[in-house]
Amino acid sequence: MSDDNEFDTKNLDKLIRALKKGGNAGVKIGIMGQSVAREGSELNNATIGAFHEFGTSKMPQRSFLKMPISEHLAKELESSGAFDEATIKEVVKQGTTRPWLEKVAICAEAVVQDAFNSGGFGKWAPSDMAHKKNHQTLVETQQLRNSITTKITGVS
Repeated sequence: MSDDNEFDTKNLDKLIRALKKGGNAGVKIGIMGQSVAREGSELNNATIGAFHEFGTSKMPQRSFLKMPISEHLAKELESSGAFDEATIKEVVKQGTTRPWLEKVAICAEAVVQDAFNSGGFGKWAPSDMAHKKNHQTLVETQQLRNSITTKITGVS
């Protein structure tokens, strides 16, 4: 067997540079910036979101961020093609992880919206407030749901 085997590592080298360049890169998801404001309430979306995300002494926990992301994001990323060859090629071509992070952001938002559509994938306790008996929990005004945004950080 010959020792004359050569491998073209140009694209691998570009991928490694893109990953190193984006070492502190990430995706934030939550209630940020202008989406914090809320109509018709003394409380803002961030405060109401925190009440539901963590629960209070008067309200059960209804996680619309941590639970959906931790339990459902990986499957959404897999089905979206986030790990496909075409996505990796785009990272290599652009020399940045931004295309992949954009896909992660889209998938994260989709998973959170699925949580709102499904009552937290069936895990949210229904509201016991009399005026909400005919409404799906956390979607009555759509304000909290519509306040969820993503932000890509640490890449140019």
